[in-house]
Amino acid sequence: MRLPPFELSEPATIREALDVVARHEGECRLIAGGTALVPMLRLGLARPERLVSLHRIPGLAEIRTDGNDLVIGAMATHAAIHRHPLVVERWPLLAEAAGRVASPSIRASGTLGGNLCYAESASDVAPALLCLDAEIIATGPRGERGIALAEFFRGFYETALGPGEILTSVRVPGARQAAKSAYVKFCPRSAEDRALIGVAVRLVVSNDGRRCADVRIALAAAAPTPIRAHQAEAELRGQSVTDAAIAAAAEAAATEGDPLSDLMGSADYRRHMIRVWVRRVVTSLRDGTPLPNA
Repeated sequence: MRLPPFELSEPATIREALDVVARHEGECRLIAGGTALVPMLRLGLARPERLVSLHRIPGLAEIRTDGNDLVIGAMATHAAIHRHPLVVERWPLLAEAAGRVASPSIRASGTLGGNLCYAESASDVAPALLCLDAEIIATGPRGERGIALAEFFRGFYETALGPGEILTSVRVPGARQAAKSAYVKFCPRSAEDRALIGVAVRLVVSNDGRRCADVRIALAAAAPTPIRAHQAEAELRGQSVTDAAIAAAAEAAATEGDPLSDLMGSADYRRHMIRVWVRRVVTSLRDGTPLPNA
């Protein structure tokens, strides 16, 4: 299918991009990696009069530290995040999740900012970032503001970005406690498919290795948006990490989910897979054993 006709703007600065968006409000779409937008254009699901490319804006693909925090530019690709030494060493959960996004070619072109702005409920990186308390940095006509990622996803393919705002970076706090973490993506058809269920867990255990000092559990494809499983976390936090406690957390996570039924699986099947994979991931982290293949 051919792309529909459109005008293309290639601003060299954020300010220029904001000006273009303001002049063509309601008539333009931002384009980063294009892995989500281009298929929509080909299928006629989006027909903007103008595309605003962010590729020429310097610094938007940068991955750096600011004090103890990690700052990732919106144009950083999943492949760059997956293999960046700093991310691998200090934020391994994010590196692992970025490495599970679709195929190598998609990871090489798809961007973190585009992924988050698309607000896909089955996003692989979103659950990892939720577990890491990430913050979105948005730049708009009134300047820059931070939005907690937990408040960024508003609904089905809907975000908290305001009119004229551009997601420019993602800030991830440095870890205060040593933690074990893992992301599992369950795909019944192909490892390159969107997740039927994604589970990210960050587990902090006490010095004696028996009690859960802190835990974060986040889910993909379990609701209209990526979500934190707060009730599941409450079942574990402060408790001995027994099989019974893990099972209770897995059951709570399945209850918290509000999945949709589609061609990949029914809502009931997705709830069952939430139960299965939360239990498996937490057990694996507790025992220090490899996860079974998802």
